[in-house]
Amino acid sequence: MENEQQNIEPESLTPSEQWELYSALNREHVTPPDVDAAWRELNERLELEDADQESRQPLFVRMRPLLHLAAGIAAAIALIVGFRYWNNQGSNSTGQDTDMFALNVPDSVTEVTLTTADGYNREVKKESLAFNQQSQVVKAGDMMALSTPRGKDYHLTLSDGTQVWLNADSRIEFPETFGSESRQVKVHGEVYFEVKKDANRPFIVHTDYFTTRVLGTSFNVRAISQRDASVTLVGGRIQIKAGDQEQVLSPGQQASLAGTGLKVQSVDTYPITQWKEGFFYFDNQSLFKIMQELARWYGVNVSFDDTSKMDVKLHFVAERDKSLTEVIKSLNAMEVAHVEMEGKTVVIN
Repeated sequence: MENEQQNIEPESLTPSEQWELYSALNREHVTPPDVDAAWRELNERLELEDADQESRQPLFVRMRPLLHLAAGIAAAIALIVGFRYWNNQGSNSTGQDTDMFALNVPDSVTEVTLTTADGYNREVKKESLAFNQQSQVVKAGDMMALSTPRGKDYHLTLSDGTQVWLNADSRIEFPETFGSESRQVKVHGEVYFEVKKDANRPFIVHTDYFTTRVLGTSFNVRAISQRDASVTLVGGRIQIKAGDQEQVLSPGQQASLAGTGLKVQSVDTYPITQWKEGFFYFDNQSLFKIMQELARWYGVNVSFDDTSKMDVKLHFVAERDKSLTEVIKSLNAMEVAHVEMEGKTVVIN
């Protein structure tokens, strides 16, 4: 069955099926190189320890059709038992200099991991990291990366004083010290920024889908997949660019991809940013969307035995440090579906 799941191509699904399933995550593990003397100085300063780079099991969301469904519908849905997530969805639309971010960064990690410019990956034991402008461990402009595993977020302070919160299964690539003209980083996954104001050096955030330019503000970047890529502005003003289209956002606005352009709408920023405060916060979200986020955090598979439950809308809040068993208990208390664990799979029926 697993081989069949891996062989299903996204192109074989209908647009609506791709829309529902595209954020199922599965990233391949990259083995880090050996340590040499160049790492020791940085390792001592940051008090980092060796990382345990074990590969992780595939994560996917799947639907298991009920036997009593009409034969024609069952035949169509039976093919949709799961598929692997393709990380490279579409071409790079930001027009950025990708050589600047050419790091040997692992696609997935089991602990918070720092990657240095020479490609060494180390587990971060500190509760948070802070870089300063006077650091001389690597020269200005040399890129580094910080990656989080599923089930853990992390706080980072960049050399200019910008505060960064990384959600689970996310990454930021950045220089240890910024240059004199601009401050540029690249993110994958979901990251919240509180940018230190600097009128002479714009802060530029690159993703695979868009580029965001700011001077000093607070905003949330979500770049997990092309389908749900977005930037949400909490305070200040930002300019976002995707392809040839540019938009300037005001507080309370969100820009998301719509075809080859951008769609801007007003949103409630509170639910969007609660992840960095330690909560799952879903306001009028589908059970499918909720289960996607839980699967990403807890590193489990999700299976819908009853596909009619996928579109049920819920207001659901839970603490992210609770066990999956406790979260499932809270979901079941809402009496909209029966959720249970079957091994490493959460089943909704």
